[in-house]
Amino acid sequence: MDTSTFLKRHLDASEEETPRLIEMAAISLAEGTDFPVGPGSEERLWRYLQYPYYLGLFARKVITAEGISHSVKEKLCHAVLQVNVHLDEGQEPGPGLFQLSAWLGDEKCLVRDDYLGLRRGLIWLPRLTNSYIEPTQHIFPSCEGVLTHPDISREEAIELILMILTAKEAIGNQGRDIFDHVMSQPLISKSLKREVCQVVVQNAIPFPRGEYQHPIETTAEEQDRLSIRFLPGGVRRRAVVWLARLGRDSNELLKRLLKPNTVRGYGGDQVASGALDLLDEMWEQIDDEGRLALLNKAADLPDTAVRKRAYILGEKYLGLDFLRQSLDDKAKSLREWAKERLDRREAGEIPTIEQLRAELEEELEEAESDD
Repeated sequence: MDTSTFLKRHLDASEEETPRLIEMAAISLAEGTDFPVGPGSEERLWRYLQYPYYLGLFARKVITAEGISHSVKEKLCHAVLQVNVHLDEGQEPGPGLFQLSAWLGDEKCLVRDDYLGLRRGLIWLPRLTNSYIEPTQHIFPSCEGVLTHPDISREEAIELILMILTAKEAIGNQGRDIFDHVMSQPLISKSLKREVCQVVVQNAIPFPRGEYQHPIETTAEEQDRLSIRFLPGGVRRRAVVWLARLGRDSNELLKRLLKPNTVRGYGGDQVASGALDLLDEMWEQIDDEGRLALLNKAADLPDTAVRKRAYILGEKYLGLDFLRQSLDDKAKSLREWAKERLDRREAGEIPTIEQLRAELEEELEEAESDD
């Protein structure tokens, strides 16, 4: 066996394509790994390409190349994704999970086995690495293709969305953008989106060990890996707003989520912050008494960062009278912040609505202790 024979046998590469494919394989491995380049390296390539990680590096370069046949690209994408179903213990999935599945979706070549490979690849991502992170230009079309595929059930789509959102090794800090994109897709049903939002709002960890009913057989080891993955705080915050946009009663959501300890545990402050985002969005549709009652509830919550946002929201709509309440806040840090802020206002530094809006949209600060 040599590299030329390997490529022709497994990818049906032509005589003309084979030298270019060998060159691309050598470049992709040299750039992405410690592959030893030198005399005889070309003939060692085929041994490396039998491993999912090296094959994925190769595939990412091939599918963007001009002059390589559609059939070679398709076979390579299928191979990288589907080999994940058969990963041996200790093997890492190939990179490019989203890029390759997006290409297959765009070309109308995506099949159920590709979804199964994507799913298992996400489960077995190595921890504490950023080598699998892909940009949203690949993640968005991948989600569109896989989540709307006719061979993917509703339960499988819900599980996959939650897997993607908790796969920080593959999405980095792009969870909020991915979530917004999925929620805005017209081909995904509103009821499915609502169910996802409900899980996201209620659970920092969407796959608690032994509690989540996976739609596909999931080993104990896989369940263990999934059970320690957290949803990004920004995603939980956005899920509150999307629940209302998708038909849940806004008043009911606000009254429930702005109560202390309604959502306990990690990220509960993000959910409360999402309720403030919803209050901001629905402000004109709530009566004066209701608005003030909800703001006062938020200003009495245990999380300092949430109370701070409540004061800013109050300033946006009710002016300095509401902001002055923060001078009596139980946290020293907030009292000092309030005094400085009010001093600036009295000195004539009045923010525009756009500035206040930008301030409210900022990522939630780390939780501070009340002192």
